[in-house]
Amino acid sequence: MNISRHMTHVMTAMQVRILTGLGLSAFGLMVILAFPEWAFIGFMSLMTLGLGYEWFRLSCTSGFVRGAALLVMFTIGLMLFLLLSPNETPWLAGAAMFGWLLLMAGLWQNHRNASQHRPAWFRTLLGVLILPLFWYAVIEIHRQPEGPWLLIFGVMIVAVADSLAYFAGRAWGRRKLAPALSPGKTIEGLVGGLVGVGVLTAIGAALPLFETVPSWQLALWSMGVALFSVAGDLEESRLKREAGAKDSGQLLPGHGGLLDRLDGHLAAMPVWLLALAQMHFLTLH
Repeated sequence: MNISRHMTHVMTAMQVRILTGLGLSAFGLMVILAFPEWAFIGFMSLMTLGLGYEWFRLSCTSGFVRGAALLVMFTIGLMLFLLLSPNETPWLAGAAMFGWLLLMAGLWQNHRNASQHRPAWFRTLLGVLILPLFWYAVIEIHRQPEGPWLLIFGVMIVAVADSLAYFAGRAWGRRKLAPALSPGKTIEGLVGGLVGVGVLTAIGAALPLFETVPSWQLALWSMGVALFSVAGDLEESRLKREAGAKDSGQLLPGHGGLLDRLDGHLAAMPVWLLALAQMHFLTLH
């Protein structure tokens, strides 16, 4: 019996989910705040390789193709880190945001009928592009002068949007957001998540960290990041549906795999990087 199944037998699914979430949150804060830059980069590299392993296991059946995809993904991330100049970072983040807008259009087109599965090569290519962009965005945010706190706020946007959407959906959810991709998500849940992000933004606007940023600007970007996080969640749900899988893995009790936990961040972090560039938090020289 694996750890996840054993814990579920002892406690309710909700208790397992909450306890795992609290543990991951505490560990994540330690990594972001306490790890030196080289250790943070190393940790993020290992975690992104884990995300890639889960993604490519869902997207293709060939072990050789999975290994090659992981290698290409790692190479792209390394090239971005070594060769991209700081002045080019906002352009890359903007390109990533545009790519996610295209994916969002596809998700909307199939939100009620996703009978046609995308070919394996296309799903694998998505992972090869999405994952190094996520890795680079997180690394670039963290290395800024106020980077750890900016990264924490971005992570909190996604966490609040996801958690409040979950609880609001369970309490008041009636209308399905994307029944063909993620039957559990509702429009009421989405609204609840955005209300939570609005409250978080109001708190953030009062912090010294954002004292130079107009409140409306922080609110607008925060809402955008939250909406893109939903797109990341739905994209992973579509990937799992195409693979015929319930979860991306069993590593995290109550949550599934790494990809199940961080799917929203894959889309949100590049957008948050662009937001920080537009709000003049990035050191460009």
